[in-house]
Amino acid sequence: MKKNNLITQTAIMTAVNLLMRSVGVWFNAYLTKKIGSTGIGLFQLVMTVYSLAVTFSCAGIRLATTRISVEIKTLKKNDMKKSLSLYTTYGGITGAVTGFILFEFSNLIGNYAINNTSTVLPIKILSLSLPFVAMSSCMGGYFTAADYVSQYSVIQILEQLFKIGATIVIISKIGEINDEYACTSVVVGMTASEIFSFILSLILKKRKITCEKNKNAVGIKEFMRIAVPDGIGECARSVLLTVEHLLIPKGFRKSGTKYESALASYGIIHGMAMPILLYPSAVLSSLSSLLIPNLAAYNKLGSRDIINYTIKRNLKKTLIYSAVCSLFFFSFASPLSEIIYKSKEAAKYIRILSPLIPVMYTDMVTDGMLKGLDQQIYSMRYNIIDSAMCVGLVYFLLPKYSVNGYIFILYISELINFFLSISRLNKICDIGLRCLKEHEEGNSRFFQQKICSGVPSVYEYQTYQVRAKRSQDH
Repeated sequence: MKKNNLITQTAIMTAVNLLMRSVGVWFNAYLTKKIGSTGIGLFQLVMTVYSLAVTFSCAGIRLATTRISVEIKTLKKNDMKKSLSLYTTYGGITGAVTGFILFEFSNLIGNYAINNTSTVLPIKILSLSLPFVAMSSCMGGYFTAADYVSQYSVIQILEQLFKIGATIVIISKIGEINDEYACTSVVVGMTASEIFSFILSLILKKRKITCEKNKNAVGIKEFMRIAVPDGIGECARSVLLTVEHLLIPKGFRKSGTKYESALASYGIIHGMAMPILLYPSAVLSSLSSLLIPNLAAYNKLGSRDIINYTIKRNLKKTLIYSAVCSLFFFSFASPLSEIIYKSKEAAKYIRILSPLIPVMYTDMVTDGMLKGLDQQIYSMRYNIIDSAMCVGLVYFLLPKYSVNGYIFILYISELINFFLSISRLNKICDIGLRCLKEHEEGNSRFFQQKICSGVPSVYEYQTYQVRAKRSQDH
């Protein structure tokens, strides 16, 4: 087993995420310049429907693949290649079924759910990408667990560049830009990039995995045990989130706002302000992804001491980091909006939502920790509660309070979700008291040696335990 360097992997993933988010923010600014905030609002509605379809296609797949890959890597009882092939096939089937349903109901969704016929063609095109998205999600879970972060990061960068390049080329070939042409251009680039990414991931998988003839795959039953609870939670939340986002422009209109203005307000909040506020969370999303396999491995070994220390250490650093980000965005909302979007439209919402950053960021890391500790059922419950509450609040508050009501909903939703998640984490782990309570003298010495350089890896911990046992035997 190779030594697992969490810091190095987090740094690589963070750099890649920051690069992709930088390009994404620039791309949003480019689209805003081309089609305006109304067009961005329409595109965000299309992406809300697509995100729902992606959730159904990939429901629980990445988490289950990551967790099982960690188990195979740690215990060495099963064959990785056979297992991954089985789960990739499963992903292809769920993606194809979801894509077919989305394609068949695209007219109904565009004409009645979104109330705009310009979205029908983009939805049809996006449906073709879903099988590739699901299979790539499965392989992404394996690459994260198997320490192939740097190689997979290159694939993600190439995918993003391919998408943006294809979109810009298509838009440049169109004379008059309207909402339908703009949405279609982007989704064609997205679909092509997902296929491109899948091909690269498949090549990497074939190069890195060899088959072990004397070992069997981890069965689909174990895979479903992890995937189904997480998938149900993701799907239920995604359905409710989609309903919520489709109700938002309607709620704004009921408050007396014109359709174009309602769409523009929605586009400014979700297409302009939120990408900037979530930009620094690239560090934490990387950390959260990598904590899942690390905590899963420690959980398999029963290393409660390391789990407690890891959780407390990362929560503390997350709170400090997010507080600094919050203060920065509150102080520099106007210049940031002008530099990125060449206008002050987003500045107001950046400043209003900036105090929510510590809650959003810490909840992101907490959710990853819970999933790593086999608590996905509780994450499912909390996400469903949060999303159901949001739908009800959007339905009742937006027609009366418009944008101010929506800001309130964002705050109350994030706070409740965070409270539920952190309460569960505190219940199963010792994060409020001294975390490094050791039950064995050997473990105490081990921590004294390793604590200064950060959280010890699974490899280091296993190696130390073997040496300690040999010493006792002699």
